[in-house]
Amino acid sequence: MAFELACVSLDLEVGIKDRRIHKIGAVRSDTDASLHRSGGDLSRALKDLDSFAEGASFALGHNIIEHDLKHLQAVNPDLKLLKLPVVDTLRLNPLAFPRHPYHHLVKHYQDAGLMRGQINNPELDSRLALEVFENQCAKLKDADSNLLTAWHWLCTPDHQGVDRALNLLFSQLRASGRPSRDEAITAMRHRLSNSACSTFREETLSGDDNLAWPMAYVLAWLSVAGGNSVPPPWVLHQFPDTRRLLRRARDRACSNAHCHWCRERHNAEKELKRWFGFDSFRPEPSCSDGRPMQQVIVESSMAGEHLLAILPTGAGKSLCYQIPALSRYDKTGALTVVISPLVALMADQVKALESQGVTCAVAINGLLSMPERADALERVRLGDAGILMISPEQLRSHAVRRVLKQRQIGSWVLDEAHCLSGWGHDFRPDYKYIGRFIKERAGADEVPPILCLTATAKPDVRDDILNHFHERLGVDLRLFDGGAERSNLDFEVVPTTIANKYAHIHQVLEEGLPADGSGGAIVYCATRKQSEHVAEFLRGEDLSAAFFHADLSPEVKKDVQQGFIEGDLRVIAATNAFGMGIDKPDVRL
Repeated sequence: MAFELACVSLDLEVGIKDRRIHKIGAVRSDTDASLHRSGGDLSRALKDLDSFAEGASFALGHNIIEHDLKHLQAVNPDLKLLKLPVVDTLRLNPLAFPRHPYHHLVKHYQDAGLMRGQINNPELDSRLALEVFENQCAKLKDADSNLLTAWHWLCTPDHQGVDRALNLLFSQLRASGRPSRDEAITAMRHRLSNSACSTFREETLSGDDNLAWPMAYVLAWLSVAGGNSVPPPWVLHQFPDTRRLLRRARDRACSNAHCHWCRERHNAEKELKRWFGFDSFRPEPSCSDGRPMQQVIVESSMAGEHLLAILPTGAGKSLCYQIPALSRYDKTGALTVVISPLVALMADQVKALESQGVTCAVAINGLLSMPERADALERVRLGDAGILMISPEQLRSHAVRRVLKQRQIGSWVLDEAHCLSGWGHDFRPDYKYIGRFIKERAGADEVPPILCLTATAKPDVRDDILNHFHERLGVDLRLFDGGAERSNLDFEVVPTTIANKYAHIHQVLEEGLPADGSGGAIVYCATRKQSEHVAEFLRGEDLSAAFFHADLSPEVKKDVQQGFIEGDLRVIAATNAFGMGIDKPDVRL
């Protein structure tokens, strides 16, 4: 689609440190003429740019509003160019390409090596912006008519001034003039009818909220919600009301009994059925009112509460974070970060979810190869992940920290939360850093819901956890205590001697493992050398066994873990590096 107005597409190269304009590039869409200025007299270069733009109907650029025009305004506010209407291709991207809206221009000339030694070329970037604009126009032409009507009104509040070119663009796309407010509201109400809370829809569309671009982005993302797309980070940064509107629309249950969205999508039992196929939660342990504690924890987490849940081993702790995480990812694209010391079991959790058809869980730990780690990070960045499992040590990784900045965090989950307490036998110093990291990551925004899970918390450990978040974050965790009874665990002490110890281990395994070859066992050993000796002994007794300790390479650890999960190994002789070992993040990425 060819837009009928001529424009000047421009791009500036500005120094990161000195914030000065070093290069100027521009291209005319009507004549294909170009301008390139580098170094020299900046005042002269800006006069040339002003003359070059004369006769253009509007200015075009990628992030031109927040970047190029602000720098031009600071240097010379009297430029005639600054009075032109503006079209920013960055702002149009989430509308035209809501599933995968990119931020930076894709600079093919760099990939092809056409400008060796040169990071940016403003003239070529100006041409790229024109190409992007043409692609956007073609894509927008095929958009839903109600979306175009809504966007036309929302994106052109100053339709006779700076938004004049956008107004003409949407008028050309729709073959109609700018819609009235009533027409736009009707279009928005239609688009939100099956994808948002009805109370939000009526209150927002009938109120005095400043809808504009934030609502335009909400409508665009809702057209692809439920897939692997997430609202772009720059949108949430430049237009923070987008996050607020999206949460109100889909992640905050209203009290209207007739709101189909909230009654369906904020119902814990229906979400349990939807994601995992179960009809009901585990009945035990239960709350004082007789309701399953697992269900009440899920409901409270979905409602955005901060929680500490103590549940016996085997009582379904994982489901307590998985349902809220999947529900929130589907509703808003937000990422749930699960911090766990059980490094060796992360892949098992991911595999278990995949067996249920859930493919949006990613684990990043020291067992991954470099290509696997890069792929996992990319899945998180692009929005393919709704659940990220990491050890607390991974928060030191520059790559992990960078990718978390790219995503909206929906919830923080601390599995094995007793590791945070200095009173606990499994105290992990890096757990103490988590609270500070969450606070720094939230900044001035509200702290996302925190869910602490453990099966082991004596009163002093429990109090330590509660006090930590109260003092560090000003957050009070609601306590759910499922008790200390472990009816599903059996303990037995077998007397032995140094000479008979390995034989007794073999005897216990022979008696405990099923005769059909299924099942598995872990023999925990005090030292690395002992784990090797035990594994060697058991192999001599015709048991498929391997050892696991911190000195092994990530590749070997992964092979042992995978063999155990898949049943090729029946026994692992391990130190506490299996599961509870310190993870070593790769900070080079």
